[in-house]
Amino acid sequence: MTAFVLIHFFSIHLKFEKIGLRRFVSFSAGVGVSYVFIHLWPAVAHSQSVAEEEIPWLEGHVMHYALYVVALSGLVLVYTLDRLIARAYENEELRTPNVTESALFWSHMAFFSLYNMMIGYLLTYRNEFSTTLLVFFIAFALHFVTNDWGLRHHHESVYDQYGRHLLSLSILIGFLIGQLTDFPEFFIGSVEAFITGAMTLNVVKHELPSERDGNLEGFLAGVLSAGFLFVLL
Repeated sequence: MTAFVLIHFFSIHLKFEKIGLRRFVSFSAGVGVSYVFIHLWPAVAHSQSVAEEEIPWLEGHVMHYALYVVALSGLVLVYTLDRLIARAYENEELRTPNVTESALFWSHMAFFSLYNMMIGYLLTYRNEFSTTLLVFFIAFALHFVTNDWGLRHHHESVYDQYGRHLLSLSILIGFLIGQLTDFPEFFIGSVEAFITGAMTLNVVKHELPSERDGNLEGFLAGVLSAGFLFVLL
């Protein structure tokens, strides 16, 4: 948990130009894609099985796909927010640019704060060192670094002044909620399913560079190295 908080807090000091931005972002996207397909979606399947055991009426019911619906909801919500924010920005930037930028910034912060709180909450159940925690840390550390770069690139100084502190704090709040509450396993699985859907879209749409901006070698290196590591662990 502490490491994730520090990543957001000190991300201002990361200078991607010195290490090759295109290659790093492509590598990070490759790691994210591997994590989503090798670990997160199988975890959703496991959580669905657990939910059916703990809530018998789910089996054979239309809600037999309940956890997959939650994951789909995460993906749809991320896309919807992304499009609404972009549309509002396109429509208003010429008339009220400062207000629009402020609304866009705080909308981004609200969503990513909730997103980080959920990840911080999940950390509660991975508090002891294990291979699962190691995989979780590698995937989300790169995910956070790339998200930070994207938010800083878009919002510039206002992100450094407010955003990185909010996202750092949101991880801590989520972790504390997990420490102070005791929800059943299928609820924890539901949170992870939502993160799975959200991260799937976030990795593919925002982190995976376009043909012009991407680096094929970096992406393949991320997919192959992370995929091999995640399978072994």
